[in-house]
Formats: sequence, C-alpha cells, structure tokens
Amino acid sequence: MDVGSVVNQGLIGMQKSQSSMLQSAQQIAQAGTTQRDNPQANDVVEPLINIKAQSQVFDSSAKVVRAADETIGTLLDIKA
Repeated sequence: MDVGSVVNQGLIGMQKSQSSMLQSAQQIAQAGTTQRDNPQANDVVEPLINIKAQSQVFDSSAKVVRAADETIGTLLDIKA
C-alpha cells in the first residue's frame, strides 16, 4: 500500500463519517417536528450516539491523513 492510497482511504473515512453524522443530525431535527403518535420518530438517543461514534471515526481518519502527510514530507526531506 502506497502513501497516496493511505491518504485516499483516510479521506474516504472522513467523508463516510461526515455523511453519517449529517444523517443522524437530520434524524434529530426531524424528531422535534414529528407527531407524538410515532414514538420511534422522537427517539434521539441512537442518532446522538452515532454522532459521537462517527466523530471519533472522523478524528481517527484525519489522523491517518495527517500521518501520511508527515510521511510524505519526511520522504521528500530525505530525497532532497
């Protein structure tokens, strides 16, 4: 696996977690506007947990990108 693909995988992880957090945020927003006769629509616990978990996934993916970037910088310094 080369450094470029590591950066790519990190970015993909960040995009997927961002998308999942957006979906959870929409579920939370809808919970406040739905009718009370649908109790599952008012449940915000699962989306909140998902936002927290995906936030950690996003941070981890960002660290992968940062580490790959530092590796590329080190390789360029050695080459120069």
